Amino acid sequence: MNNMMQPDERGERIAPANAGKILRRMLKYLADSRPLLIGMLVLLSASTALNLLIPDLIGRAVDTLDISKGRLGVDWQGLIIILSVLLTVFVFSSLFSYIQGRLAAKLSKTAVISIRKDVSEKLIRLPVSFFDSHKSGDMLARLTNDIDNISNLISQAIGTAISSAIVITGCIVIMLIKSPLLTAVCLSTVFLNILFTVVLSKKMFGYFRKQQKAVGEMNSHVEQSIDAKKTVNSYNITDECVAECDRLSDDLMDAGIKAQVLGGAMSPVMCIIGNLNFLLIVAVGALLYINGGFGITIGTIQAFTLYSRQFTKPINELSQIFAMLMTALASAERVFEIIDASTETDEGRNRELKNDACSISFEHVSFCYIRGIPVLDDFNLKIESGQTVALVGKTGVGKTTLINLLMRFYEPDSGRILIDGVDIRDIPKATLRKTVTTVLQNTTVIDGTVTDNLSYGNLNADAEEITKAAKMTGADDFIKKLSKGYDTDISPNDPSLSRGQQQLLCLACASLTNPRALVLDEALSSVDSATETQIQNAMLKMMSNRTCIIIAHRLSTIKNADKIAVFSEGSIAETGTHDQLMNMHGVYYELYKNQYIGNL
Repeated sequence: MNNMMQPDERGERIAPANAGKILRRMLKYLADSRPLLIGMLVLLSASTALNLLIPDLIGRAVDTLDISKGRLGVDWQGLIIILSVLLTVFVFSSLFSYIQGRLAAKLSKTAVISIRKDVSEKLIRLPVSFFDSHKSGDMLARLTNDIDNISNLISQAIGTAISSAIVITGCIVIMLIKSPLLTAVCLSTVFLNILFTVVLSKKMFGYFRKQQKAVGEMNSHVEQSIDAKKTVNSYNITDECVAECDRLSDDLMDAGIKAQVLGGAMSPVMCIIGNLNFLLIVAVGALLYINGGFGITIGTIQAFTLYSRQFTKPINELSQIFAMLMTALASAERVFEIIDASTETDEGRNRELKNDACSISFEHVSFCYIRGIPVLDDFNLKIESGQTVALVGKTGVGKTTLINLLMRFYEPDSGRILIDGVDIRDIPKATLRKTVTTVLQNTTVIDGTVTDNLSYGNLNADAEEITKAAKMTGADDFIKKLSKGYDTDISPNDPSLSRGQQQLLCLACASLTNPRALVLDEALSSVDSATETQIQNAMLKMMSNRTCIIIAHRLSTIKNADKIAVFSEGSIAETGTHDQLMNMHGVYYELYKNQYIGNL
């Protein structure tokens, strides 16, 4: 999607290079509703065709009046027949138009549901790296505002485009039959419409694209401000947040005004051109009637003025929805960027793991988030089956990155990671993530009951298993004190749950997955010392004969680990038990001394 628009002289993309491709792609979402689409098109065509008869019938009604002999003469029989036909046309045209509008609305909603389903399914399957580089507020804007813009285009523009094509074609045919000369007069202003539309369209798309981008940035800021409300108040930066919101609002308003001014300019200019066309028809028609040439009657002039209106109306409507089209194209680009993003894939031999044990090896692993700035550099570490290994080191040395690579949230730039001697790239990700369960520092609580949260990793767990897991981690004690126990509704920002209690729920959830290896990434950082000891004892029972990796800044939590690996600058500086490392008086000794003893 990166080449979707052509750059202007300042290097900004101002118009889609393949707008037709984008439109066809949007229209493909109508394929699942062909009966609705066909019904809408049939009714639309019928309604439009009936409307084309109205000017001719009105012209014929006018010609039933005769004033050539100095007094008004009326062909009452002919007039009554024409008016009866005209009334019938009005009734059926309105009825067909109403039903067609209902079908168009339903068609639009069906298409939008399909688009949202595709985007939602894609978001679930996208790698973690995608979300690290995209703001959640912007993703929300694409799922809501951008898709709504596409919906508006489908519900309004399709009918307008088809109706316009029928009206323009029908008007030209009927007018040519009635008077080729007046038809030429009517068509004389069309090139002005086309010229103005082409010139304006070159400038519009860039502004509409900026407008949609500004909407995403505004959503991201608002979401961030809400999520960090306590932090904002604690640091007394409310005014700064308001100022930033004002700045983003100004950017959105500026882009929106420029986009809407250009889009709004279409209608008045087209109206001026349409009125010019009307004057030309009346003037030329009157001259022809006075001179008695080309068989022009008063009814013919009347019919042409109405056909002129009918002819220019769809052109005006097309110009009015042009702004909608530009907005939809900008929105579609953002939506299709998600749909076209590369998903996680399982390439290789799809080898399954059979052993109950779980040894993990990192062999010459290197990785960069930003090219040229290594986080891990030729990293090597062997974790034996059943071992508890702690990873320690200063912030930013690559401990969490190592877990991201183990879980295949990212792929290493070089080297390999083995589980039981099998390269994890040859293990299905579903199997890998059932084998290794990770409990992160940032707890995840979903909207639902306590039971829903505990069974999130194992939806088939029964009540007995859930209660057992909660008791093992110590979560059962505070769960029983909740208003409805395990049936209590909780949410991510529930004030009744402390951060430590949320971590206990996550640990219980992890235990229900029955993993062969457990990774605790600062998972005990928000619990008190007594709870920490309780959880450690529970983990020792749960991890019997299983592999455990612990990342911790609080070194007291890993003193009993079988092996401690000390990180330094993306590689292992030293390994050993707590006592061995303290005796070395190296990096670990300095970390421990600074944390518990102080600078001596």
